[in-house]
Amino acid sequence: MRAARLLRPTVRFLACETRVGTVGGYTIAGNGLTVHLRHASRDVEIFNEIFGRRRAAYEPPAEVAARLDAVGSLRIGDLGGNIGLFGVYALERWPAAIVRSYEPDPANAALLRATIAANHACERWELAQVAVSNADTTATFETGLLSESRLAAAGRREAETIEVAVTDLFAQPPVDLLKIDIEGAEWAILGDPRLAFYPAQAIVLEWHSRMCPAPKARHAARGLLESAGYEASEEDRDQTPTNGVMWGLRH
Repeated sequence: MRAARLLRPTVRFLACETRVGTVGGYTIAGNGLTVHLRHASRDVEIFNEIFGRRRAAYEPPAEVAARLDAVGSLRIGDLGGNIGLFGVYALERWPAAIVRSYEPDPANAALLRATIAANHACERWELAQVAVSNADTTATFETGLLSESRLAAAGRREAETIEVAVTDLFAQPPVDLLKIDIEGAEWAILGDPRLAFYPAQAIVLEWHSRMCPAPKARHAARGLLESAGYEASEEDRDQTPTNGVMWGLRH
């Protein structure tokens, strides 16, 4: 019902919510932007986290917002683009932003691509259908898990797998804001010494205990961001022992 108050046409959204596997495209009331959602799935929960409450999950802290808002054409790297909900939020929050999303899961990427086209944003929102880490390589990827599709952990397979291309973040075009939500694959990036020289003014990180090299993932994420020259901040909202959102602002 929370999502229904924001999505148009509302009646179609509510009707389709009873049909698992149905995909729908909807306009967000108030900003006119379009999203594509898989009904009766985690997609709708994520939509509510980003658009359906008083303070969006990705709304930056005041000091971070001041820094980013001062950038003219903000360059954003979206690692783990999923179906494009963060990208749509970024287009609304920073209308002049240039977004590059990385999403290797074929089903997610198809919806993300449709969302880019529906918002006539092809000139300033690009999709790279690859995974991101700290080296150019290929890797086994667990697909079909919706927002939790991910690089497979060594020796473990929990879903159908495919082989995907992996690109080295540090060889990609520079960005001002880096968003990372890649289901445990973030640790290779956070632990790379090149992060200390990375040009992003701010990082918004969803950290995960999955694949973390330390026993306490939250403390490990904070320590690695601070070692790379970022001042880490977070809110207690939505933090769990296994994942949470943390911001880093370059000193």
